[in-house]
Amino acid sequence: MMREKKQRVATEAGIAHFATPFAALTMEGRATQDVPTEAVSVAATSAKIPVERLLLRRETAHRGGKTVLVVEGFSSAWTLLRLQELVHEVKSALGCGGKLKERRMEIQGEQADRLQPLLETRGFVVKRGW
Repeated sequence: MMREKKQRVATEAGIAHFATPFAALTMEGRATQDVPTEAVSVAATSAKIPVERLLLRRETAHRGGKTVLVVEGFSSAWTLLRLQELVHEVKSALGCGGKLKERRMEIQGEQADRLQPLLETRGFVVKRGW
């Protein structure tokens, strides 16, 4: 017995209905015909976050003599996900370790001269606390 060959559905980028399953929906839930199928970036749809004043301080206590820079003062407008993305971007740019702990960014090493301008280019006002 020979089985029939299945017909395959084309999924190339040229076919618009595979770009996003919700492209034809409006906010009211009704479908429209002239909605573009291009995906909207998350950054473009997120609300504008106001300029923040951050405090940058150096800590060595309870860390075995190692220096850690602590950046704090993020408002509640910053979600934990966005803060984690910011920590990841800063760690990648500086080439060092770090983490987000209790809505504070902890960056390993003596990198204050590189960290402050990096945060200022992202729109923050940074004050050193030492």
